[in-house]
Amino acid sequence: MIILKLASVILLIIFLLRIKVSMGLSLISASVAIGLLFFSRKYDIPVVMAKSLSSYMTIKTAVIVYGVLLLSYLMKARQVDRMVAGLSHLFKNVKYAIIVPPMLIGLLPMPGGAMLPAPIIESMSGPLNLSPEKKTFINYWFRHIWEYFWPLYPGLILTASILQISIKSIMFHQFYLTILALVIGMVFLSSVKNKTDKTIKPNAWKGLISLAMSVSPILLMIILIIATPIREDVIVMSVAFAYLLLQRTSLKEKLKSLWKSFSLDTMLLIVGVMVFKDFLNESSSLNAIVGLIPREGYAMYAILILIPFLIGFLTGINQAYVGIVLPILVAFISVNGVVDFSKLAIFYTSGFTGVLLSPVHLCLSLTKEYFHAEWSRVYKILIPASMPILIIPILVHFIFKI
Repeated sequence: MIILKLASVILLIIFLLRIKVSMGLSLISASVAIGLLFFSRKYDIPVVMAKSLSSYMTIKTAVIVYGVLLLSYLMKARQVDRMVAGLSHLFKNVKYAIIVPPMLIGLLPMPGGAMLPAPIIESMSGPLNLSPEKKTFINYWFRHIWEYFWPLYPGLILTASILQISIKSIMFHQFYLTILALVIGMVFLSSVKNKTDKTIKPNAWKGLISLAMSVSPILLMIILIIATPIREDVIVMSVAFAYLLLQRTSLKEKLKSLWKSFSLDTMLLIVGVMVFKDFLNESSSLNAIVGLIPREGYAMYAILILIPFLIGFLTGINQAYVGIVLPILVAFISVNGVVDFSKLAIFYTSGFTGVLLSPVHLCLSLTKEYFHAEWSRVYKILIPASMPILIIPILVHFIFKI
């Protein structure tokens, strides 16, 4: 019954998206449906809604994304040309230069961070004649290749904490997944054709200086987030506003930038994602699904693969599937304090594949909206690209087990 109820919620989201209802409104509608299906006291629906709208995480995420949008708007107007010039001096072929911005931003664990390189991808994509869906894939995929081992991501930090192991040990055993993701992305790029033969004579030193100058606000954010205890929302907004104030423009132009950077659809999307997540948590439906699975023998592989994938897909957040499922699997993954890292890789990549494919993943939804891509065409690229990430750790586990 629980599975049928959740399936009906997913079908409602799909239906609303098919009739062109915005993602934000679709998720808010689905949240109300969760309340009607799962809450014993229906008057809890407005209570949970109000709690979610006023929560620290919702406000923090909205502030971060607005700061990213403001910085993106300002950089698009003043720094994109410099970055493109710098990359052209470092790479002969633009299709390899175009992956650098999202990879660089990917080092920064930040909600909606894929919005920062999006205008750069747009500017550089001309010679490649890319469709909106291909731009979406490049920006989204290369933004997330680090999450399997990069120690700043909350999912990895939470995993190490639950298993009581060092993050370095996880990094060592899961680094190959980042290489795999990079290879998958490069295979996709191999099919992209440059419609012009025009090249520029590379000048590495000039390119590095130009690139460093163009991404200096982003580099500053990364340094501050890594090296200081200041909250990331404060850092992002401070850097964005400082960058705005340093622009040699009139007060009227600065106020215009503040207004132009605001997107009602984007803010509604953030609210929808956060409300949907909170309603799922309050319904306890995900915990109930986990409780239905047998906890011994090969049946545990159903949890390792299917349950993290489902929770990752429903929430679009790494730490959600880690926090809900991993505590149940500790005895299966870690025996007498010895972690089976191949099982851990199956668990982690299964959940992260669900996150990658989730329409409520902010980076995917925001990128898709930015490039005006079609969901069906995005998934035609994204699903085949994601399957090796899901399958190869399973093969590695059983091959070495034999």
